[in-house]
Parts: sequence; C-alpha cells; structure tokens
Amino acid sequence: MEDYKNIMIFGEMDGEGLSSVTAQLMRIGKRLSEELSQELSLVFLGEEALKGTEAGYGYGADKVYMGADPLLQNYMTDACLQAMEQIVGELKPSIVLFGQNDMGLDLAPRLAFRLKTGVTLDCVDLKLDSEKGLLEQVKPVFGGKAHGHFCNTEGRPQIASVREGAFDPAEYDASLKKEVIAFDLSLDPSGVRTRFVKKEKDESMELALKLASANVVVCGGRGLKKKEGMDLIKETADLLGGAIAGTRPAVDNGWVPSSLQVGLTGKKVNPQVYIAVGISGALQHMAGCSKSKLIVAINSDESAPIFKLSHVGVIGDYKGVLESFNEEVKRIKQEG
Repeated sequence: MEDYKNIMIFGEMDGEGLSSVTAQLMRIGKRLSEELSQELSLVFLGEEALKGTEAGYGYGADKVYMGADPLLQNYMTDACLQAMEQIVGELKPSIVLFGQNDMGLDLAPRLAFRLKTGVTLDCVDLKLDSEKGLLEQVKPVFGGKAHGHFCNTEGRPQIASVREGAFDPAEYDASLKKEVIAFDLSLDPSGVRTRFVKKEKDESMELALKLASANVVVCGGRGLKKKEGMDLIKETADLLGGAIAGTRPAVDNGWVPSSLQVGLTGKKVNPQVYIAVGISGALQHMAGCSKSKLIVAINSDESAPIFKLSHVGVIGDYKGVLESFNEEVKRIKQEG
C-alpha cells in the first residue's frame, strides 16, 4: 500500500465550467491533500470535456488529466470504467472521490469491484488519520437516524462518493493556470456492452439538476391536496431563485416527476433553506433533507412531527401563508 499516494477526484463538467459537485469535491480534496502533504489531481474523461478543464487548477488541483478515446465521446459505463481502471492503475492514488450523482453511483462501486477494494457511497463528511493515511468515511444510516463511520484498512485506493452540498465549493483563483495533461488510453471496444443511440432533452432531468445545486428548495407534500398547489410552490421557488421538489405522495399523485422526489428513496438535498409545505415529517422524507442549513415547515396540523425537526415552523393553511409571503417578497424586490 506504500505505492499508493495522492488524492484523485473524478471531475465532471457543466457546460464550459466545472459542475457544482466537482467544485465541492475540490474543497475537501484540497484539505485532505494538505493534511497528507500529497498532490491533488483532477481527472476528466472525453475530449469534449477539454474546454474549461484547465479551470481545475484554479480550484486547487496540482495536476489536471484528460483521458481521451473515441469510445468516451458519449457516456457509456463500460468505456468509462475501463478508462478509470487504467488511470487509477497507473497513477495509483490513495484516495479517489466521486460525486454522489448518477455517474458517480454508476462508476464508483464498479471501479471498487474491479480494483478489489472498498467503497462508501453518499458520504456527508470525510476525516483523515494522517499518520496511517486512513480515510474515515461518514454517511447517514438507518434512514438518516444516525451516522455510520467506515474505514478501509486494507484495500487501495480508498473510494468514496460525496453527497452534493456536504461541502462548500472550493474558492476559485483565475491566476492559477497550467496545461491539462493528456492521458493515453487503450480501450477495448469488445468490452463495451452497450452502444449510444441518441440524446433526448428531458425537462424533468434539467429540473433535477437545478434541484441538486439549489440554495433554496421549496418542497410540497400530501398536504397540498391537489396539483394546483405546486403552481404556488413554483412561484415561491422562482421568487427566491430556488428549485421545487416533492415528497413520495406528491410524486405518486402526479404532481411532480419522480426525478424531483426528496427522501430516502429519492434525492438527498442540502440547501441553505428548505421550505417544507404540507409535509408531515416522516423519517423517510427527512432522510433526504435533514442536512439543510435551515428547515422551514408550513403545516396546518400543529402536532405534525416536522415541527420537532424544523428550525422555523408556521402553523396555518399553506395557501394563505405562501400567498402572503410571495406578495411580501415581490414588494421587497420592487422597493429594492
């Protein structure tokens, strides 16, 4: 295990810039690299990712790599897995971090299996025993009722995926610029068991991406009673520059798409402000939002469990509360 050192982050792009989760991984990655006195590297796959990847240096990377191959033109699990296996096999990082999103959930466990090492998914904190170089990986367990602490004492590299919002983004320094290092790959087409057909725009996925990085989330539950309640919630979210979401009952009733479900079996969000509208506060739902900095609950039932879990509680009919709130926000914006 002495051959393994340095921190590696699997990077993703959002347009021509780093994705929000990658910027957050850079902060924790930089902290770990400083504590270990080791290098921090950032890896991107696919030539289309080349534009803007040099920004990784501005976020604190010591080295930025770009692995290119025709098979990486569009995301396919088998091709990306081969690429990461080759890159990790040559660079031998001690720690590899992914974002807790569709791509990270797809690649991290498969890479760990290929490398015969361990992986911890959905981490909300990472701690380090600098003397032993062991990464303590902290994640919610039992539906968010507790935190489990995990450590890979034998396998290398130590692999983890990190929940978006668990860390603030790294600060960006535009003066830090270097060349992106090209990494030569040799991918086997016969090992790719799927083929890319076409891309289709999915508006619900765009909303899901907005939800993942929003500072304000307004979520509706069973208490809305009808789909029109989501229109009011959307107005509130738009006024605050936030995103909308729903509970399992809201999804089951067709009020919001499943990609916007927050909870144990849905998305995990960590916004600055989480406004829960008509939500009772079941643990299955709170497991998806308990890390929010400020939870505001609006419910007509004063005995709803969510009032014990929220920072601010408003007892009353959500329609009257939100309509008054929206009017006040509009007034403040007009005066400002």
